[in-house]
Amino acid sequence: MALQKLLKGQWLYCVLGILFNVVSWVVLSKSGKPLTPTAPLSGIFVMAIYGLFLLAAQFKQINLYRVLMLVSILILGYGGIISHFRLLSQSPELYHSFLVGLIAILINSFGLILNSLATLGKFRVSSAH
Repeated sequence: MALQKLLKGQWLYCVLGILFNVVSWVVLSKSGKPLTPTAPLSGIFVMAIYGLFLLAAQFKQINLYRVLMLVSILILGYGGIISHFRLLSQSPELYHSFLVGLIAILINSFGLILNSLATLGKFRVSSAH
C-alpha cells in the first residue's frame, strides 16, 4: 500500500473520531449525557493530537511517524477499543445505546488496523504523486 493511501485512511479515521465526539458534545448539550463515557471535548482533543501525529508522514519523517503510530495504538487501542468494550459490557447504561458503543469500537478498530500497518512499515513511500 502506498503511504498516501494509508494516510487518506488515517485522515478519514481522524475526521470520523472528531465528528463522533462533536455529535456526542451536541447530544450532551441537549440531553445532559454524552453518547459514550468519553468526555466529548477530550475525545476531540485526542483526535486532533492524532491528526498532528499524521503530519510526520506528510513531511516524510517516516521513523517519527512510525513511533507516533505506535503511541496511537497504545492510547487509542486501549481507550478506544478495550475500555469501550469493557464498559459497554459491564455498564451499558453509560452509553446512549449499544449501537453507539459498537460504532465507537468500530471507528477505533478501523484506526487500529491502519495504525498497525503504519507502525509495522507496511507501506511504500514514493516520491511520485
